[in-house]
Amino acid sequence: MKNPNTAIENINSVKNPKVKAWQKLKTKKGRNEQGFFLLEGLKLIDEAFKNGQEIYSLMMDENKPMPDIFNGILGFNQKIAMYSLSTTIIEKLTDTEQPQGYFAIIKQKNITHMDLLKDNPSFLLLVDQIQDPGNLGTIIRSGDAAGIEGIILGNGTVDLYNPKVVRAAMGSIFHLPITSGSLDSIIPTLKEQGFHVIGTSPYATQSYFDLDFKQKIAILVGNEANGLEESRKESVDKMVSIPMQGQAESLNVAMATTLILYERVRQNQVLIK
Repeated sequence: MKNPNTAIENINSVKNPKVKAWQKLKTKKGRNEQGFFLLEGLKLIDEAFKNGQEIYSLMMDENKPMPDIFNGILGFNQKIAMYSLSTTIIEKLTDTEQPQGYFAIIKQKNITHMDLLKDNPSFLLLVDQIQDPGNLGTIIRSGDAAGIEGIILGNGTVDLYNPKVVRAAMGSIFHLPITSGSLDSIIPTLKEQGFHVIGTSPYATQSYFDLDFKQKIAILVGNEANGLEESRKESVDKMVSIPMQGQAESLNVAMATTLILYERVRQNQVLIK
């Protein structure tokens, strides 16, 4: 059922200027130029709305029914533009093999690391040059589940609003303050704020089991193939590894990050008991 108070614009041509602008949101350059990103799928759109994201417009396949989620969003803010799109346009916008046919244009959040520190967090995650969007999305989702209070993406890390990152994070990008910048300048600031910056490497001699998560900690994880650069290792307070019992040399960076973050959860549960 369509919201009677909302005018829906029908667009059928891929040459329409709005469609061309939306297509550019599939690239990092386009997202940065416009300050928005394209969100696909009802679950993620609902999660964005529930967590106070600024929704600029909603789009749907002309052959699909108006979902209750859209009616709820439009009922809350009738100024949001609503578009009905041809299947051809949907295919131009989608990043999946089987598109749901529902999209939203969301305003990017501009959070600085100083904004993040205003709430006096004690548990942060630093991500340095992670390249694979699936890995970054999973790391963000795991960090959310483990109670991370903020994430800082170092220069050279895949764009937060890459569609594959957003999809893999399953809504967690809307739950956490996430910022990006130069870790060379951010790490000294964290140390001034009392953080112990902990680097990760399969070759470190100290196990992550020995970390004391009662102190303010920022976990630093590095590139999938090369780990942390030598200069970055010199900036941390301690390097830790995950003990290996079998013959595997190392773990996928997203899996390794999850294990280390959940050590804090384990330690907190032990303290509660």
